[in-house]
Amino acid sequence: MIKSNTNYIANSFSHIYIENSVFDFPITQYIIDRFPRSKIVRIENYNEVFSRKNQNPYLQKLSPSLIVGEKKEGFFYKGSRLCHNFEEEHFYYTNFILNCLFDCDYCYLKGMNLSSNIVFFVNLNDYFNEIARLLNTKNKLYLSISYDSDILIFDEIYPFLNEWYNFVEKNPKITVEIRTKSVLWKKFIKYKSLDNLILSWSLAPSDIIVQYEKKTPSLEARLNAISQLLKRDWKINLALDPLIYTGKPWKIIYKEFLEYLVTKIDINLINSITVGVFRIPINYLRRMKSFSNSPISFFPYETVEGVASYPKDLKEEMLNYVVLFLERYFNRDKIYIK
Repeated sequence: MIKSNTNYIANSFSHIYIENSVFDFPITQYIIDRFPRSKIVRIENYNEVFSRKNQNPYLQKLSPSLIVGEKKEGFFYKGSRLCHNFEEEHFYYTNFILNCLFDCDYCYLKGMNLSSNIVFFVNLNDYFNEIARLLNTKNKLYLSISYDSDILIFDEIYPFLNEWYNFVEKNPKITVEIRTKSVLWKKFIKYKSLDNLILSWSLAPSDIIVQYEKKTPSLEARLNAISQLLKRDWKINLALDPLIYTGKPWKIIYKEFLEYLVTKIDINLINSITVGVFRIPINYLRRMKSFSNSPISFFPYETVEGVASYPKDLKEEMLNYVVLFLERYFNRDKIYIK
């Protein structure tokens, strides 16, 4: 997806499965109206479709269905040890959208979920109520809302952004991070920047984007989106994560990428940078191997405490190479490493 737009998304959902409990929600009717040609199927529980056995998520990726449901429990989760926590004591994530239209070979969702169908949980007020209760027990809270999907590409058909913005604006003790590979920076023009709302852009060398991040915008387009929002005082993180080993040319590829990065944006205006090599729970990797033919799935990783990643020496070499470059331009204290 070079450009995310409603027409592209509309072609993806020939079938929309809707839980009976949310069928009459105004937001559900709004979503239905966006897809006049889709077949509507009513269901009792989203797992009837999403968690069916013997699904092939790689084939489903070619033409996913949409599932609209109600989240009944698990409105937030403690952040995974595999994620950057920015040294925050109370680090959580939430997922009101499951799965993504982008098609990155390394994405852990391909190993975690039985399905590539997209799920919208449309009872956002329940999320806000539960998160507000959690917030009352903590002095400060850091919450990522986009680990399980690149949520921004769906805002035109499921307009969640305005509601999340209002929630963040009213709750200064919470910091919300939205991570994306999209280029939808114009969505934020109508809003003023908030200290506790961070936009985090995932970046990679162009060679890796072309080979392993299918349907995603180009590096140039992502950097342009970042530049536009930096001019408007938005707080921006950069996620150079995961670093992907490409064989012997990897240093040349990342050198060109990093040099291009620091010439295209004012890196001194960036809030923080996260850096990490590819890593994935070993059970997710096994499932990916069942369907994938990508070199990323079949690299001879080392497994430590249930997590597959590059051998220790290679991992340290890659991290050190990237971090040493960044330190020439950016405050080391604001670089977080995994």
